[in-house]
Amino acid sequence: MLGFINTILGLGASVMMPIIIFIIGLIVGMKPIKALRSGFTVGVGFIGINLITGQMGGFMSPIIEGLQAKWHMSLDTYDMGWPVSSGIAFSNGSFVVAMFAVLIGVNIVLLILKWTDTLNVDIWNYWHFIMGGSLAYAMTGNMIVGCVAGGIYGGVVLLLADKHAERIAEFLGYPGVTITTQSFPLTMYICMGLDWVIDHIPGLRKVKFSLTSMNPKVAFLGEPLFLGFILGFVLSLLAGTGWEAALTAGIGMAAVMFILPRMVKILMEGLSPLSNAAQEFMSKKFPGRKMNIGMDLAVLLGDKEVITMSMIMVPITLLLAIVLPYNKLLPFTDLPAMTYFMVAPVMAGKRNSFRSLLIGIVVICGMLFIATDLAPLFTQVGLSSGLIDASAGSVSALSGGGELIAWIVAKILSIFA
Repeated sequence: MLGFINTILGLGASVMMPIIIFIIGLIVGMKPIKALRSGFTVGVGFIGINLITGQMGGFMSPIIEGLQAKWHMSLDTYDMGWPVSSGIAFSNGSFVVAMFAVLIGVNIVLLILKWTDTLNVDIWNYWHFIMGGSLAYAMTGNMIVGCVAGGIYGGVVLLLADKHAERIAEFLGYPGVTITTQSFPLTMYICMGLDWVIDHIPGLRKVKFSLTSMNPKVAFLGEPLFLGFILGFVLSLLAGTGWEAALTAGIGMAAVMFILPRMVKILMEGLSPLSNAAQEFMSKKFPGRKMNIGMDLAVLLGDKEVITMSMIMVPITLLLAIVLPYNKLLPFTDLPAMTYFMVAPVMAGKRNSFRSLLIGIVVICGMLFIATDLAPLFTQVGLSSGLIDASAGSVSALSGGGELIAWIVAKILSIFA
């Protein structure tokens, strides 16, 4: 049974999500063929997003390596990235099954108590909550404590997710969707707080610049094709890759910025019928009650401001890693996933590029701090999973810095453990 579950989990979001969408679609009253079509469309969207972000990683890796070599970076904690982190989270079969039961149970209880209106269908990203529970398990050696910690992580995300539903609907253009990935709902509040601070700083509060409101004569530079080429080409030259590689990276990043929004649109085409059906189901069963569908942060990655700011933040993140006194993490594997980290800053800054940059710098500093602080636990869990060899030394992940709620729970537990 555990082997079968691990096999299904190993298939990834592009296979898991169609199955989940189909089952939930039937539950909320969709016709089987419509539920199946929605599931397949969402799966196709995820595959498209993964293909494009994978290509982005391929173009960015030489740039990252070149920048690291030119700056002679020597930090002793390796960034193993979210792919390895998710594999570690799913490595303990019995704990994974227990955590799934806890997380689904928490969602049901919170819905019944009307403490949340979010139904989290993003089962794949349960791995974040499971990783949070694994850290607590490693600290205490107690599986129950680990399950409770992971359940608290997932519960807090559900409690906060509803608060951003309208903001996400405005940003995305689709109602009834919220984000339940990692600690995004809490990070969003922090970014909104930083935006409030900027609002109260004379001078800074008046600076407004957005790629969507450029002078008409140079507005074409804000188009995804031109912007992607310019950023890819310039970053490659700064990394010393040569003009041939710079041209390749420029065209490649232009393609990424042009195609990625279309992949997100495909995903939303599949999700929209489910969201509508869920709303109708809730209005019939619970008059006056709305339902938000908790989804992967990937649905917000098609925004060109997010993509642009993420590319700009890559060299800035490497620079921050060098100059921050406490940091020991060498950012690498997770740098192509910078789009995920920049969604909250861009949303909080209301697509004001200047504000998004300032907020993003603070967020990345916090992520580097948390990733460094969690490195001993990440290393311990990675070694016990067998996916990390002892020769790797100290490991963590830049994305681990996004496990803000898990880190808070871990720090509280450390008082008693």
